[in-house]
Amino acid sequence: MSSPSSLLRLVAGLFLFTTAGLQAAESKPFKVLTYNVLYGFNYQKSTDLGAEWIKGQQADVVALQEMTKFTQDKLSALAKKWGHQHTVILKEKGFPVCLTSMTPIEVLEKRVEDMWHGYLHCKVRGVHIFVVHLSPSRHDVRVREAGILFAKIQPLLSAKEKVILMGDFNCNSPLDKSWLEGRKSTEEWRKKLPANADPGYVTMSKFLALGLVDLVHTKQPQRQVQLGTFPTTIKEQSRSGNNWRIDFILTDPIFAKTCTSAHTLRDKVVHKISDHFPVQASFR
Repeated sequence: MSSPSSLLRLVAGLFLFTTAGLQAAESKPFKVLTYNVLYGFNYQKSTDLGAEWIKGQQADVVALQEMTKFTQDKLSALAKKWGHQHTVILKEKGFPVCLTSMTPIEVLEKRVEDMWHGYLHCKVRGVHIFVVHLSPSRHDVRVREAGILFAKIQPLLSAKEKVILMGDFNCNSPLDKSWLEGRKSTEEWRKKLPANADPGYVTMSKFLALGLVDLVHTKQPQRQVQLGTFPTTIKEQSRSGNNWRIDFILTDPIFAKTCTSAHTLRDKVVHKISDHFPVQASFR
């Protein structure tokens, strides 16, 4: 039998080892990825392909939207394929958002009330992460959802917390106004707007008013930004030929200064996985 002093030394050693491990994890570069995966990876037809593609990105955190027909168990099994042992799903019906991570996830809130799809508010490596999928067709609902998120995020920013807001916002940004409205006559452009385009930029303006930073807009040349995040060529689209930027990664201004890169990911494979392009950002 071990003596009390030996047990104390063992416990102390384990504590120091765990603390050192967590500190080491939090000091490493941090990469996040957000991806609307079209009804669970192209209606479950590209699940393995999607998992292999995500594995190749080596992201620390992955936010997913439209994880239709997924359960917590199914999500956990899939995420292990890209090396993530920690997962959370908002709900198991409809169009859930999900979060997966290499390191532990602290779930702070799962909200579906007064939301079209709902959102997740989690904490990973000291960063507050909101995963969102705003209304695809109702401008008034998007504005309401933005107001709810505004009220949640504002106190965090006031407290100098690190915040990431990412997902499918289903709206345009006023930062893109010049090229969106400049590529056609304004009248023609407005006639062809999809339901989710939000021509008044009201929804995104609320988030920008908080001081949140649009990382892709900040880090990418405008010609790359203008390629948008939707649609890919996975299927015939009524809006084919009209590209929209509706997927975003936004952060608080202090954390944004540590961002080393942010871009929309494009290759031949993603055209087989979803109608959206994924968006990724890396931090020091």
